[in-house]
Amino acid sequence: MLPLGGFLNFKRSNNRKGNNAMEEMLQRYFAGELTPSEREELLDALEKDDLLRKEFCKMQNLKAITALFPASDDTERSTSRLLLWRKSNIRVFYRHFAGYAAAVLVAGFAMWGLLQPLTRNIPEEPATYMMEVSTSSHRNKTFKLSDGTVVCLNASSVLRYPNKFTGEERRVMLTGEAFFEVAQNEAMPFIVATEQYDIRVLGTKFNVFAYKDHDVVTSLVEGSLEVVKPAAEFPTVRLRPYESITWGEEGWQRSTFSEPDFIMWRKGIYAFDNTPFKDIVDKLQLYYATNIVITNDELAKYRFSAKFRQDDGLESILKTMKKIYGFQMDKNRQTNTIIIE
Repeated sequence: MLPLGGFLNFKRSNNRKGNNAMEEMLQRYFAGELTPSEREELLDALEKDDLLRKEFCKMQNLKAITALFPASDDTERSTSRLLLWRKSNIRVFYRHFAGYAAAVLVAGFAMWGLLQPLTRNIPEEPATYMMEVSTSSHRNKTFKLSDGTVVCLNASSVLRYPNKFTGEERRVMLTGEAFFEVAQNEAMPFIVATEQYDIRVLGTKFNVFAYKDHDVVTSLVEGSLEVVKPAAEFPTVRLRPYESITWGEEGWQRSTFSEPDFIMWRKGIYAFDNTPFKDIVDKLQLYYATNIVITNDELAKYRFSAKFRQDDGLESILKTMKKIYGFQMDKNRQTNTIIIE
């Protein structure tokens, strides 16, 4: 096999560390070792960097040429060796290679219609595949989907969605809590699937509380949305702004809210307005992934109004409420359980 190399000798010496990482990613790309997310990252980099795109195109064409060489029956291994030997002189390489390559190109590529210029475009985008974003306890995350929809994911939550939306709808699957700012697209409704029902919108802002083994609560802030109970003989229900809805034993249950303080978690603040201690504890368990046991029935019904910073931590929040009610608490670190009495 001819010694092919030198074309990955990038000229951005002021960012050598980044170049090395991208070179390694190119090697893994042509070896077929990139994950879908890494492949997407590489394609994004190719769109933004003209030099990198040129090197990629050269490599892609040279890889096709090496496949015709009788010196190696393993194209991927040949390409890998080609990438690793990048210290050669590029001018010497192209001068010696040009004559031999021309003959191969005419005989081989012309025969199969595979001849393409060195400056050809980036290959087609990868096929549709599912992606997943998850958050740890007491941390939220904001990100954007391919259609422009902005999602803020609360602590201990998971959102699954396709890397790009195709077909007649934009469907995502939520476990946990998220706030959606959906990009308008009347031709392709946005669907949030939960374990109890689906939420269908065209373009709006709303919050969905859908932690596992809890009633799913959808709260509309702006625009309009519909809730649909799959495989059930119940009509679709449309919500108006500042309405919430949940599914219960008697069907759909609506309620209203005046101030959306409960979605201040997007800014790292947990807000409770005249809320029973039991309900507060129920959410804190989800947000901080800690078991909390209340042995005082009177305390469980006691109502608190307060706002806490997410970064304060669970024990700090409980100590603040302890100053108001005066309860006792003890933590078993082995079982990750807080007992309140």
